[in-house]
Amino acid sequence: MAPVVITLVSDGARCLLARQSSFPKGLYSALAGFCDIGENVEEAVQREVAEEVGLEVENIQYFESQHWPFPNSSLMIACHATVKPGHTEIRVNVRELEAAAWFGLDEVAAALRRKGSFTQQQSEASPLLLPPKLAIAHHMIKKWVEKQNCSSMAA
Repeated sequence: MAPVVITLVSDGARCLLARQSSFPKGLYSALAGFCDIGENVEEAVQREVAEEVGLEVENIQYFESQHWPFPNSSLMIACHATVKPGHTEIRVNVRELEAAAWFGLDEVAAALRRKGSFTQQQSEASPLLLPPKLAIAHHMIKKWVEKQNCSSMAA
């Protein structure tokens, strides 16, 4: 099984989250896809983001990795990336995703603060659900929020 790159894309003030039709209602996550043979991590990130949402990314930074046993045991390689300034128009590849959107700090931080299990959160009428704490995507999103909060306090 090929490794998977999972990428949280930011434009500096917002992060890009997407959903597949198989996700529970309201759940959005980072972009992810398998590495092709011969690709390095950076190339896979650039290709996957371009294929799924039509954006060019730069400043790709490794975040961490996680073994993911579903569905066939993969190594998830997590990265943060930024879009080129002024190039934030999303073109969703509907063969891969149901939706993708930019989310601001307040909305993402509020979703992270929700209490209760993931199942309990699903039963609430909330517009944005994030991956459960066991998922690397949750940790990526949490780190992005922390970084945004630190940047806004320093400004």
